[in-house]
Amino acid sequence: MPDKIPKHSRRAAAPAFDRIDRGYVSERGCSLISFAGCDYLGLAHEPQVISAAHDALDRYGLSTSASRQTSGNTLEHDALETELREFFGFEGALLTPDGYTANLAAAQALAPEHPVALLDERAHASLRDAARCAGMRILTYAHLDADDARAKLGSVGPERVALMTDSVFATDGALAPLESLLDSMPASAVLLVDDCHGFCVLGRAGRGTLDHLSLADPRLRLTTTLAKGLGCSGGVVCGPDAWIARARATSSAAVCTTPAPPASIAAARCALALIQSEPLRFERLSRNIGLVRSALGQAGFAVHDHPIPVFAVWQVTPQLTRELSEHLRAQGVFVPASEYPGGPVGVYLRVSVTAEHTPEQIGALASALASANREHHRSA
Repeated sequence: MPDKIPKHSRRAAAPAFDRIDRGYVSERGCSLISFAGCDYLGLAHEPQVISAAHDALDRYGLSTSASRQTSGNTLEHDALETELREFFGFEGALLTPDGYTANLAAAQALAPEHPVALLDERAHASLRDAARCAGMRILTYAHLDADDARAKLGSVGPERVALMTDSVFATDGALAPLESLLDSMPASAVLLVDDCHGFCVLGRAGRGTLDHLSLADPRLRLTTTLAKGLGCSGGVVCGPDAWIARARATSSAAVCTTPAPPASIAAARCALALIQSEPLRFERLSRNIGLVRSALGQAGFAVHDHPIPVFAVWQVTPQLTRELSEHLRAQGVFVPASEYPGGPVGVYLRVSVTAEHTPEQIGALASALASANREHHRSA
């Protein structure tokens, strides 16, 4: 019989860890220094954040077991929406179960007045899925190309358009040209920015890419996750108050689902407070970004110079890239070979650094890369 298995399902299974903790993962009892994932500030393992989750577990249990519109709302959810609205500087904020549903809720609120979605061609799959599920007509523009976006906008006609893009592209740390995109847009368009990898990394106290670029425009809409830089779980949509009210009342991604657990929301409130009171976290992250950039550069890889804790590197063939990942693992360093959609090439290593990595751990990464280079030259 012919092979009916979809190509993506034939990929090697991801490892299943028995422990994850502050720069380390453990697989079957074997501890590895991890340069993977997105816990950029180390908040997922911060004792105060975990304590806040425990306290909320005692008060609320594991789940509210119902939508917020019926009996599933809590004071924690209401308070975090207010805190995030003020933190990001928007009129309104709406919590969703995760970052994926944040994009869906945003698209469902946009679609009635902006039926066309114009996406960066490498935008996160959740943005494309959201536009499709909301019934929007989908167009794309060349990656990071504001001029192409302007040309596509000019070809749409009288229909209103919602531009959609990641702010920071998760696979390689590229920054979207948000200022140029805004300049290219008519007054009737809106720009939906998925800031999942700018939140807690860029801007004052981690306020994100819009703050980093000093952007304030009534056409801006924001989504992000609480599960990456903030180390918790949940998602949020931010924008004008009337638009958020529409999303709250009409979006199935908000109305027809159980919210993120109260324990996660309480943890997020604690984490949000911590990043505003502990600037040293950002100083450590900046230091570590520089150290990893230097290590990768010395190993011969071309790397970006943005203040982003994600780097994509690869070898000349997918097989050599996988072999590099396996070599690092053998040296006690975990950087998986990735085939995540939207990457710069088919197979690459996504090297991610956090504020919690020590100089010694980054030194171990540098040593493993150097030994990989020596082995490659011996076999060449």
